Amino acid sequence: MDGYPIYVKRRPAQADTVAHEHVYHEIVFVETGTAEHLSAEGIRRLHAGDVLVIKPRIWHQYIGTANFGIINCLFDRRILAHQQVFVSLLGGAFDLFSRPPKNPASTPPAFFHAPPHLREYFIFLLNSMIRERKEKQAQWEGALVGHLMNLIVAISRLDCINPVPEAPLLTHKARDFANEIMIYLETNFREKIVLDELSRQFHVSSSYLSRIFTRRMGMGVIDYTNHLRIEAACELLRNSDWPVTRIATEVGYEEVAYFFRRFRKEIGMSPQSYRQQQM
Repeated sequence: MDGYPIYVKRRPAQADTVAHEHVYHEIVFVETGTAEHLSAEGIRRLHAGDVLVIKPRIWHQYIGTANFGIINCLFDRRILAHQQVFVSLLGGAFDLFSRPPKNPASTPPAFFHAPPHLREYFIFLLNSMIRERKEKQAQWEGALVGHLMNLIVAISRLDCINPVPEAPLLTHKARDFANEIMIYLETNFREKIVLDELSRQFHVSSSYLSRIFTRRMGMGVIDYTNHLRIEAACELLRNSDWPVTRIATEVGYEEVAYFFRRFRKEIGMSPQSYRQQQM
């Protein structure tokens, strides 16, 4: 993914692929044709109007493509870091786009189907995003984010037809508090994060903070912090030639050995092996 962290491309003749994953969110809209889609759930037949929402590090593969045309939208999770009030209003959209999977290797993408009267709207939004990236007129970045938000709304409406299970219900106050903690961690994950100190900073008990955050995110504060650090480490491993020890320090780990353990737990391989795969 190049340039501004929202990337959209039409692929009118998508060929078969190998199994692959991204560190970005991916939205796939099927324009034409058919294909077999492989993921952790098995094989699913794709047709025009299908919509896939693929979280970071969830693998998938296309085989048996026939006149298979898609539009890909890739975007960095951090785009949504300060849009959580908006995302929280959209029901299952929070689970689709903000809650990280506990076990990416065994988690399938989310699938939806846009009825014919909505397909033109999806294509309009995606074409608008392609045009904004190409023409780069005044305020194009903001327009791009706006179109992405509308795309998420459209997917959320499909979610109402085929709902994705939501997180346990929280009050608006608790939900907003968990969002505030999430945004804080997004910004400060490279710093030392200690639950008791975080609780004092936000003037709540550590048990309350831990309980509300875990119910909202599906994992605790420390696990989520490690998730953010490993994600940042993957980006540096792909895009820099820094030594692994420097990368460990850069993303917030004081002990390199612990970084290696967390990385292998999250990614399933060593940092060196991950870097070699990206070459």
